[in-house]
Amino acid sequence: MSIVGQNYDELFGMAKSCAVAKLGGAAGQDYAYLAEDLAQDVIVLLLEKEAEGTLVESEVFGLCKRMAELRSISLHKLETRRREIEQENGESINSGLDGSREYLSADPMEIMAYEEMRSRLDELSPKLYNAVERHYIDGRSVTDIAEEDGVSEDVIYKRLQRARDEVTGDNNNE
Repeated sequence: MSIVGQNYDELFGMAKSCAVAKLGGAAGQDYAYLAEDLAQDVIVLLLEKEAEGTLVESEVFGLCKRMAELRSISLHKLETRRREIEQENGESINSGLDGSREYLSADPMEIMAYEEMRSRLDELSPKLYNAVERHYIDGRSVTDIAEEDGVSEDVIYKRLQRARDEVTGDNNNE
Protein backbone atom coordinates (compact mmCIF):
# COMPACT_ATOMS: atom_id res chain seq x y z
CA MET A 1 0.00 0.00 0.00
CA SER A 2 1.18 3.55 -0.70
CA ILE A 3 2.47 6.03 1.88
CA VAL A 4 -0.55 8.27 1.35
CA GLY A 5 -2.94 5.32 1.38
CA GLN A 6 -1.55 3.96 4.64
CA ASN A 7 -1.82 7.37 6.32
CA TYR A 8 -4.92 8.65 4.52
CA ASP A 9 -7.10 9.30 7.58
CA GLU A 10 -4.34 11.08 9.48
CA LEU A 11 -3.26 13.14 6.44
CA PHE A 12 -6.85 14.07 5.56
CA GLY A 13 -7.55 15.04 9.18
CA MET A 14 -4.39 17.14 9.35
CA ALA A 15 -5.15 18.96 6.10
CA LYS A 16 -8.79 19.55 7.08
CA SER A 17 -8.02 20.85 10.58
CA CYS A 18 -5.29 23.07 9.15
CA ALA A 19 -7.76 24.47 6.61
CA VAL A 20 -10.48 25.00 9.25
CA ALA A 21 -7.99 26.85 11.46
CA LYS A 22 -6.90 29.14 8.63
CA LEU A 23 -10.33 29.64 7.05
CA GLY A 24 -12.53 29.59 10.17
CA GLY A 25 -11.99 32.86 12.01
CA ALA A 26 -14.94 35.19 11.64
CA ALA A 27 -16.58 32.92 9.09
CA GLY A 28 -17.09 30.14 11.64
CA GLN A 29 -18.47 26.95 10.15
CA ASP A 30 -19.18 28.56 6.76
CA TYR A 31 -15.97 26.98 5.51
CA ALA A 32 -16.33 23.45 6.88
CA TYR A 33 -17.27 22.08 3.44
CA LEU A 34 -14.45 24.05 1.80
CA ALA A 35 -11.96 22.65 4.30
CA GLU A 36 -12.98 19.11 3.29
CA ASP A 37 -12.62 19.94 -0.41
CA LEU A 38 -9.26 21.54 0.24
CA ALA A 39 -8.09 18.51 2.24
CA GLN A 40 -9.15 16.21 -0.59
CA ASP A 41 -7.24 18.38 -3.09
CA VAL A 42 -4.12 18.11 -0.92
CA ILE A 43 -4.48 14.31 -0.79
CA VAL A 44 -4.76 14.18 -4.59
CA LEU A 45 -1.62 16.32 -4.94
CA LEU A 46 0.23 14.03 -2.53
CA LEU A 47 -0.90 10.97 -4.52
CA GLU A 48 0.34 12.62 -7.73
CA LYS A 49 3.73 13.34 -6.13
CA GLU A 50 3.87 9.75 -4.89
CA ALA A 51 3.10 8.42 -8.39
CA GLU A 52 5.87 10.64 -9.81
CA GLY A 53 8.26 9.23 -7.22
CA THR A 54 8.94 12.67 -5.73
CA LEU A 55 7.26 12.09 -2.35
CA VAL A 56 9.67 11.35 0.50
CA GLU A 57 8.07 9.31 3.28
CA SER A 58 9.75 11.26 6.09
CA GLU A 59 8.43 14.54 4.65
CA VAL A 60 4.85 13.54 3.81
CA PHE A 61 3.21 15.04 6.91
CA GLY A 62 5.17 18.29 6.71
CA LEU A 63 4.37 18.63 3.01
CA CYS A 64 0.70 17.91 3.67
CA LYS A 65 0.53 20.62 6.32
CA ARG A 66 2.40 23.15 4.14
CA MET A 67 0.17 22.49 1.13
CA ALA A 68 -2.98 22.84 3.24
CA GLU A 69 -1.74 26.04 4.85
CA LEU A 70 -0.73 27.66 1.56
CA ARG A 71 -3.99 26.75 -0.16
CA SER A 72 -5.99 27.94 2.88
CA ILE A 73 -4.16 31.24 3.11
CA SER A 74 -4.70 31.94 -0.59
CA LEU A 75 -8.38 31.00 -0.37
CA HIS A 76 -8.86 33.11 2.75
CA LYS A 77 -7.27 36.15 1.09
CA LEU A 78 -9.46 35.73 -1.99
CA GLU A 79 -12.59 35.37 0.12
CA THR A 80 -11.66 38.40 2.23
CA ARG A 81 -11.13 40.44 -0.93
CA ARG A 82 -14.46 39.23 -2.37
CA ARG A 83 -16.26 40.33 0.79
CA GLU A 84 -14.53 43.73 0.69
CA ILE A 85 -15.63 44.24 -2.91
CA GLU A 86 -19.17 43.23 -2.05
CA GLN A 87 -19.22 45.62 0.90
CA GLU A 88 -17.89 48.48 -1.25
CA ASN A 89 -20.51 47.86 -3.93
CA GLY A 90 -23.35 46.97 -1.60
CA GLU A 91 -24.23 43.76 -3.45
CA SER A 92 -22.94 40.30 -4.21
CA ILE A 93 -20.36 40.10 -6.97
CA ASN A 94 -22.00 36.81 -7.95
CA SER A 95 -25.28 38.55 -8.82
CA GLY A 96 -26.03 39.85 -12.28
CA LEU A 97 -27.67 43.20 -12.92
CA ASP A 98 -31.02 41.48 -13.32
CA GLY A 99 -30.59 39.72 -9.96
CA SER A 100 -29.76 36.36 -11.53
CA ARG A 101 -26.86 34.32 -10.17
CA GLU A 102 -23.69 34.59 -12.23
CA TYR A 103 -20.41 32.81 -11.79
CA LEU A 104 -17.06 34.02 -12.98
CA SER A 105 -16.67 31.15 -15.41
CA ALA A 106 -18.53 27.96 -16.13
CA ASP A 107 -16.29 27.12 -19.09
CA PRO A 108 -14.70 23.71 -18.34
CA MET A 109 -11.54 24.66 -20.25
CA GLU A 110 -11.05 27.79 -18.11
CA ILE A 111 -11.66 25.77 -14.94
CA MET A 112 -9.14 23.13 -16.03
CA ALA A 113 -6.57 25.81 -16.91
CA TYR A 114 -7.06 27.44 -13.50
CA GLU A 115 -6.67 24.10 -11.70
CA GLU A 116 -3.50 23.34 -13.66
CA MET A 117 -2.00 26.72 -12.79
CA ARG A 118 -3.06 26.32 -9.14
CA SER A 119 -1.32 22.94 -9.05
CA ARG A 120 1.85 24.45 -10.53
CA LEU A 121 1.73 27.25 -7.95
CA ASP A 122 1.68 24.64 -5.18
CA GLU A 123 4.78 23.02 -6.69
CA LEU A 124 6.91 26.18 -6.60
CA SER A 125 9.96 26.15 -4.35
CA PRO A 126 9.45 27.94 -1.02
CA LYS A 127 11.58 30.92 -2.18
CA LEU A 128 9.58 31.38 -5.37
CA TYR A 129 6.20 30.87 -3.67
CA ASN A 130 7.17 33.29 -0.90
CA ALA A 131 8.10 35.99 -3.44
CA VAL A 132 4.84 35.45 -5.35
CA GLU A 133 2.72 35.53 -2.21
CA ARG A 134 4.31 38.67 -0.80
CA HIS A 135 4.29 40.56 -4.12
CA TYR A 136 1.08 39.49 -5.85
CA ILE A 137 -1.15 38.44 -2.95
CA ASP A 138 0.03 40.77 -0.17
CA GLY A 139 0.77 43.63 -2.60
CA ARG A 140 4.27 44.32 -1.27
CA SER A 141 6.87 46.06 -3.41
CA VAL A 142 9.90 44.31 -4.85
CA THR A 143 12.07 46.75 -2.89
CA ASP A 144 10.46 45.74 0.43
CA ILE A 145 10.81 42.05 -0.33
CA ALA A 146 14.45 42.43 -1.38
CA GLU A 147 15.29 44.36 1.80
CA GLU A 148 13.54 41.78 3.97
CA ASP A 149 15.34 38.89 2.27
CA GLY A 150 18.69 40.70 2.19
CA VAL A 151 19.06 40.34 -1.58
CA SER A 152 19.00 42.72 -4.53
CA GLU A 153 15.81 43.76 -6.30
CA ASP A 154 17.13 41.96 -9.39
CA VAL A 155 17.08 38.66 -7.48
CA ILE A 156 13.41 39.20 -6.53
CA TYR A 157 12.50 40.15 -10.13
CA LYS A 158 14.19 36.95 -11.34
CA ARG A 159 12.32 34.86 -8.73
CA LEU A 160 9.01 36.39 -9.80
CA GLN A 161 9.81 35.76 -13.48
CA ARG A 162 10.85 32.15 -12.78
CA ALA A 163 7.65 31.62 -10.80
CA ARG A 164 5.51 33.09 -13.61
CA ASP A 165 7.30 30.87 -16.12
CA GLU A 166 6.78 27.75 -14.00
CA VAL A 167 3.11 28.51 -13.28
CA THR A 168 2.24 29.35 -16.88
CA GLY A 169 4.38 26.53 -18.28
CA ASP A 170 6.45 29.04 -20.30
CA ASN A 171 10.00 27.85 -19.67
CA ASN A 172 11.36 29.13 -22.98
CA ASN A 173 12.94 32.21 -21.33
CA GLU A 174 15.76 30.20 -19.77
